[in-house]
Amino acid sequence: MYYAFRIIIAAALAAASFQSARRARADSEFRRGTPEGVARAVELAPSNAENLLFRALQLDYDGADAKPFLERAAALNPMGSAPRIRLGLDAEIRGDDASAEKWLLDAARVDRQFEPRWTLANFYFRRENLPEFWTWLRAALEVSYGDRRPAFDLAWRTGAPAEEIARAIPERGEVMAAYLGYLLDTHRAADATMVALKLASLHNPGDRPLLLAACDEFLRANLADAAQDLWRTLYGGHTGIYAGNFEPPRIGHGFDWRADELTGVVHIDLEGPARRRIAFDGRQPASCDVLHQSILLEPGRRYTLHWESRLNGIKSPTGIEWRIAGARAPVEAAELSFIAPARLAELTLHYDRPLGEARAEGSVELWSIALK
Repeated sequence: MYYAFRIIIAAALAAASFQSARRARADSEFRRGTPEGVARAVELAPSNAENLLFRALQLDYDGADAKPFLERAAALNPMGSAPRIRLGLDAEIRGDDASAEKWLLDAARVDRQFEPRWTLANFYFRRENLPEFWTWLRAALEVSYGDRRPAFDLAWRTGAPAEEIARAIPERGEVMAAYLGYLLDTHRAADATMVALKLASLHNPGDRPLLLAACDEFLRANLADAAQDLWRTLYGGHTGIYAGNFEPPRIGHGFDWRADELTGVVHIDLEGPARRRIAFDGRQPASCDVLHQSILLEPGRRYTLHWESRLNGIKSPTGIEWRIAGARAPVEAAELSFIAPARLAELTLHYDRPLGEARAEGSVELWSIALK
């Protein structure tokens, strides 16, 4: 009995040693990377799915039939999506759409990550099966990461309305932010309004710069109501002039004051009633816009702009004036009346060097700017 047991142990050790040597030889052949080496590695270690997949890739490159190797790899790894995806794409190339769909759905079943879902979305896009395309595009975006631009591009290539595309965007903050950035980059401001509002409703501080960029874009595109709705979500509602005393928070976007960066012009925030000083050192352009604010109005209604100002070292005429809706008044004055031509107007503080005068040197202080 003892000798029989020793024989069994010795046989087991010998078999293990043989298998270990066989695997080592297979690994050595695989590392050669040649078609012959990989083929030999498959022979030596037929249950190694990695070897099978690499050999299938070599056969694909040579235009040979890789399907048997892929099927063996899929059978060896019931939870692996890679061989199933490749089998599906191979079937599609051969015109076997039913088998392609079966394999790709099986890949998505065993692997709930991005790649199988994205592959299915592309498959249904090529088949012009839009209901399934939207289902799988949304599923892919739900687990997406990194650059999502190819997914958004593909959605727009369907020619579907913006509202239908928006329904395929998961309400994940990260995905909505990526989609909003995409819409702004591709100059689709009108299609970005609802996305911006949804993202703003999440109140994530990290999204604030993107949302302010969206608000600026809405104003440039004359989307007054969209800009107002977004601003209200971010900062609450307001009427007339926003921050008429340049009080904090100083945002510099949307309906807040926006200052152009100009040589020779410096904007200084002050304490007290005069909260903004604009200094000119004589190097400023002969004609330039110095300060802006977008204002919501009722078209056809008469308004009067009021302000307080103080000049330091700049003689009259200063060449500095308020402009809005075709009306203008020097900053030395105290009011400016105009009729609103549209829902949205731009209030601008402008500098023009007076004819025959040197460029202004000194400063102007502003406060109590209001619209009635």
